[in-house]
Amino acid sequence: MSKIKLASLSLLALASLQSTAALADDGNYYVAGRVVGAEHKAREMADSARPGIGAFVPGQQKDKFTTGSFAAGYQYGNGWRVEGEYTLPKTDTFTSGSTVFPTSSNVHYIEAQRLMANVYRDFAITDQVALYGSVGLGITRLKSDGWQGTVARQYNVGRQDNLSWSLGAGVAYSPIDKLTLDLGYRYVDMGRTESGWNAFPNARSLQDEKMSANLVSSEIYLGGRYAF
Repeated sequence: MSKIKLASLSLLALASLQSTAALADDGNYYVAGRVVGAEHKAREMADSARPGIGAFVPGQQKDKFTTGSFAAGYQYGNGWRVEGEYTLPKTDTFTSGSTVFPTSSNVHYIEAQRLMANVYRDFAITDQVALYGSVGLGITRLKSDGWQGTVARQYNVGRQDNLSWSLGAGVAYSPIDKLTLDLGYRYVDMGRTESGWNAFPNARSLQDEKMSANLVSSEIYLGGRYAF
C-alpha cells in the first residue's frame, strides 16, 4: 500500500511539474516604457565630513520630478516575469548648512541613473486585470558635486556605482491582446553617495569638508508593455 501511495504521489508530482513547465513555456518577450513620478530624498546628510565648527542644519532634503524608464523582459505563463530596466538620468539639488555660517549653505547636486533586474509576480483577478508585487536588484551610478556659499567655492566631483534594491506593487490591465497597462508604486534605495573634498579654502584652511547622503526614491509610475 505504501508503494502504491508513493507511486501515486510521484505521478502527481510529475504531472504538476509538467503542468508548471507547460505554463512556463507559454510565455513571451515584451518591451515596456514608463512615465515615473518620483520623490528623491537625501537621508543621513548630517553624516557629511564637516569641520568642527557649529552644528549641522538641514535644508532641502527632497526633490520631486518626472522622469522615464525603458525595459525589456520575458513573461512566463505561470504568473512570473523578469526584466531589465534602465531609468533615465536625473540631477537632484539638496541643501544644508551650519549654525555658525547661516548664510553659507552647501548646495549638493546628485545625478542618478540606474539599471535594474526586476522580478514580478502577477495574480490574476480577471482575464484582463491582475495585481502584482515586484522586487529589484541592480546598479545605480551616482555623480556628486556642488558648492558652498557661492558657485566659485566648489567641491570636487565624487562618483559611485552602488548596489541598489527596490520593492513595489501595482495593478495591470490588458485592454487588448499583447498590450498591458501598469500602474504601480515602488521604493528604491540607491545607496550612499559623496562629493569630493572641498576645493576651496575653508575657515580652517583645510580640505576636511565633503557632502554625503543616502539617496532613496518613492515612485509612482504609469507604463505600457507590449508582448511579441
